[in-house]
Amino acid sequence: MDNTQRREQILQMLHESTTAVTGTALAKACKVSRQIIVGDVAILRAQGIGIISTPRGYQLVTPLKKGCTRVFVCCHGMDLMEAELEAIVDNGGIVHNVVIEHEVYGNLEGTLNLHSRRDVQQYIKRMKDSKAELLSTISGGIHTHLVEANTEEELDAIGQALHDLKVLYGD
Repeated sequence: MDNTQRREQILQMLHESTTAVTGTALAKACKVSRQIIVGDVAILRAQGIGIISTPRGYQLVTPLKKGCTRVFVCCHGMDLMEAELEAIVDNGGIVHNVVIEHEVYGNLEGTLNLHSRRDVQQYIKRMKDSKAELLSTISGGIHTHLVEANTEEELDAIGQALHDLKVLYGD
């Protein structure tokens, strides 16, 4: 299989999958190293193909559903991260990202796409296993999340749950 065929296979696998696909799974299917997959994904992105990296692997960018979205501004440390994310997904939300404002670089964004408690648990495990710091460490704990839900009522419930946890900035 040549480079072009391999990239076509990567796209096909991403298109056919209903969940994110790990770099390891792509590498195994294409019989190459994970590093080759990383390079292929970079090339595909440079060609304008919307591929994002999530805590669960690669996936094609999908437009936001016709639901409602809201940006929540939060402030907390690692101790409340799991509770914050679970409050969002338990109330019907999808956590699309985390964004911080950096004084030099401007907005720095991490793609999350967390839909369920299982997604949250996998994200928490990955953070702990890699000993990664929260992106919001740079901004004193202040960060935002773009959250999507089916209704405004669900977004209100998410806001109330975050308020109850005392993680909303300015509360």
